[in-house]
Amino acid sequence: MKKGIFAKKLLALFFVASISLCANIYSTPASAASGTLPSKYSSPMVENKNQQRNGTCWAFAVIATLETFLKKNSLYKEPLSEQHMSALCSRGPSDFGWQDLKHNGSFCATSAYLTAGSGPVSGHVCPYDYDKIEFNQDLLNITPLFWVYGIKDVDKDVDSIKQAVAKYGAVAAVIIVNDIYYHAVSIVGWDDAEQKWLVKDSAKNPNNYRWIPYLTIIKALMCMTDVRKFDDKLKRYQHDEYGVTWFWDYCSKNATISNVFDFEGNEKLESVMINSNSPNVQISLYLAPVLSNGAPNEDKSTWQHLHNGYAPYSGYFSFSLKNKVKLNKGKYAIIAQMSQTDKSSNPRIGYMAPSEKLNLGNNNPGKSFVLVNSKFYDVTSLQNCNSIHGFSIKAETRRL
Repeated sequence: MKKGIFAKKLLALFFVASISLCANIYSTPASAASGTLPSKYSSPMVENKNQQRNGTCWAFAVIATLETFLKKNSLYKEPLSEQHMSALCSRGPSDFGWQDLKHNGSFCATSAYLTAGSGPVSGHVCPYDYDKIEFNQDLLNITPLFWVYGIKDVDKDVDSIKQAVAKYGAVAAVIIVNDIYYHAVSIVGWDDAEQKWLVKDSAKNPNNYRWIPYLTIIKALMCMTDVRKFDDKLKRYQHDEYGVTWFWDYCSKNATISNVFDFEGNEKLESVMINSNSPNVQISLYLAPVLSNGAPNEDKSTWQHLHNGYAPYSGYFSFSLKNKVKLNKGKYAIIAQMSQTDKSSNPRIGYMAPSEKLNLGNNNPGKSFVLVNSKFYDVTSLQNCNSIHGFSIKAETRRL
């Protein structure tokens, strides 16, 4: 892609070192938990796919990474739909959301698509057709196959990538071709003797699998960590449905932030999902009533404790609640107290705000709040924060 358009000729020159693959790659077991990794390894292969033309490699890379995760964990073996992801991440100028991402890939958009509960869907139900990638409201009515509960931002060093591939099956990567061009692939294996990654590349046909050097410059990496079968009784409440575009830093060792949701009622709160790029930060979760002014009640005696834990990595992660809380119809606040540990940086929370190609329309207050001097303030009322549309705190409930 050329921050817009991907160039095949330059990619071909860039990957001259790639070598063709045989039917059998490697199947040596890898144990990421023990730290014992083989010198060569490959996750299970998934179906070859052709992106046909330039511009949708980002969707193919993420879907291939998810397909490999599912196959490795014996959850699903059929193809998933790049068409559905591409279309929902390519809305028209009059629609809220990501605009025309066919030619400007973004893991932000794909991660939002997966964690918002929009997909994935079956590749048989929504087959790929490059000429018809456009947003359609009817696509929102297709039932997803899985809920995604975790997406990790993988560090760029060789060992971190290996550990992620061994544990989760694959890592989606944006690789730099030169100062102008980049391309997205899915890393599924490695060979230390050759100093190369095995990648699934939708622009390489008829065999999608090829090799690229460890020295390849990488812009971004992500992988799935927790995926479960879709359950239509679950609902996700969120103010970051189009993804995390930035991170909010209170510049303090402690931060208390909150999202207020208007719950339908007759449901139980089962889990809370957060996006933070502060690994190891301590997080305590609470449920609180909402005052008549729309803000969470700052009186801590009214807060109901939900969970104590730590951010396991940078990215999206979920905390399952041991005690499910029944919710009546009305507004409640999900409060996250974040505290620095000796292994973490200052607490940071992801948030959604307008950015390149992301149209969010007018910002409405009453969604996200920050505790300052024992009082909750709407984040949009704070200096330089009026563009924030919502913190990345999702509440998942089960209908009774």
